[in-house]
Amino acid sequence: MTLRALLPLAASLVVIACSGETEVQDRPARPVPIETVEAGGLQRSYEFVGRVEARRAVDLSFQVGGQLGQLPVTDGATVAEGDLVAQLDLEAFRRAEREANVQVQQARADLDRQQTLFDRGIAAAAALEAAQTQYDLRIVELETVRQNLQRATLRAPFGGLISRVLVENYTVVAPGQPVARLQDVGELRVSIPLSEDLVATFSAEDLISVEASFNFLPDRRFALVPRELVSEPDNASQTYRGILALPDNIPANVLPGMTATVYAEISPNADLPTAVTIPMTALGYDAAGLPVVYVFDEDVSAVYRRIVELGEFTEGHVRITDGLEPGERIATAGVSALQDGMTVRPLEGE
Repeated sequence: MTLRALLPLAASLVVIACSGETEVQDRPARPVPIETVEAGGLQRSYEFVGRVEARRAVDLSFQVGGQLGQLPVTDGATVAEGDLVAQLDLEAFRRAEREANVQVQQARADLDRQQTLFDRGIAAAAALEAAQTQYDLRIVELETVRQNLQRATLRAPFGGLISRVLVENYTVVAPGQPVARLQDVGELRVSIPLSEDLVATFSAEDLISVEASFNFLPDRRFALVPRELVSEPDNASQTYRGILALPDNIPANVLPGMTATVYAEISPNADLPTAVTIPMTALGYDAAGLPVVYVFDEDVSAVYRRIVELGEFTEGHVRITDGLEPGERIATAGVSALQDGMTVRPLEGE
């Protein structure tokens, strides 16, 4: 193909390229709702899903092994401190006690005989010491047997609810094998998950009110009393547990394992004046899965992606602990369609 033939083709490509550039330049800026970020208010509302727990719960077990002879408790039974929970067959323990008593008597008689012979100068001191040692050992064995006899009876260490019987009567159980689960329901408590941000930035003095409600009592709320904070996070969720006590005047049969909704009014820590909260619609994620927001630059009418650190989520909002300052302006909707440096048209207040 000659140069003269190529000229019209080149001219056509230039026209097409210029036409495409004109279309890009003429594309209107994307309208995006823009809001100014403000510092958190003096009071914040939180809602948690909590679970009712007993004040304490233990799996009762024997310190000795044997066959169960008595198991008078059942699931849901109420017991007082000292009540019989289970008892092993005592015949073998009593027989061992009788044998130990006989061995003590024999050792005592041998010790007396050696003492008499030693006093007469017939027996050596070593023989007397050996007899004394045997007698002492038999005493220890008798004490051990008597202790095992006592341990063959399992009694409630505190009053509470037998939530579950874990074995059947006449079962042969090993030492330490759980027999029944006892829960102290004298004070029921509610456990709620707390994020590390909430644990780190709030204290008991920041708590204004905390209440619980139940699905079976939808129109009632019950004031809770903070009890403790579990300082070791859950392995799966990496959240901490706050423990709050329920009042004892709830007009329903509330049991451990039930679900409660907990409402809390909390004042932010005064040492964190720059803490901000944004709507969930303003939160996006980059290709690496990191949380981002799009900050609006008024000088160039464009938005720029910025990685942020998240705190707790509540009521359609999320708390930003780092990466955003009060007074900055961000896109609050449609962030999945935005790109870093994209020109936008702000929709203030819409």
